[in-house]
Amino acid sequence: MSLRRRAARVAALAFLAAAVASPAAAAPPNRVEIDVFTIALDLEHGLVMFWNITRDDFCDWEATEFDGPAPVTMLIPAHEHVVRGEILMVNWGGTTSLELWQLDEDADLSGPCPDTDGQSGPWATGTANQTGHDNDVDVSLTRTNAFGDHLNGSVVDVDGNSWRFMSHFVARIDRSEEFHLNSEQFTLAGGH
Repeated sequence: MSLRRRAARVAALAFLAAAVASPAAAAPPNRVEIDVFTIALDLEHGLVMFWNITRDDFCDWEATEFDGPAPVTMLIPAHEHVVRGEILMVNWGGTTSLELWQLDEDADLSGPCPDTDGQSGPWATGTANQTGHDNDVDVSLTRTNAFGDHLNGSVVDVDGNSWRFMSHFVARIDRSEEFHLNSEQFTLAGGH
């Protein structure tokens, strides 16, 4: 679960790295807009979360081997800052689309597209605010790369019930390239 979730987050952060320009020297934070998105596996509730990208758009883009820019719902406001002349740090936050898809009964956890392709549509849709940070977007290995995000959203399911969905994710990659999950939590509440 964690490795798959990390892969989705790494993919999102890799696109983040490509979306922002890195100045050559240290400078004050630069305001930019980035095409960051999050796809996360919530095994406790049997859901796959798509924030700032729809499942269909992501799966179509994946089928092209990620040709072109990420088909995000919107560009997200961010601050980038270069430290030590080469390390790009980014903080972002915004409110945009949230889709929650149920895992197929026969999901083998091979990826967000095949694990949900038995569904005719999302189980619930709405919006969520996500704030995130990455202290070394390009993973320079000159320091520990700490990154994470916090999401808080509201969705309505196919039966018209309202839900509150929250996620919290904090991880790091040490200088030996080892991935460490510090914390990961999902909360689904409501249903009325």
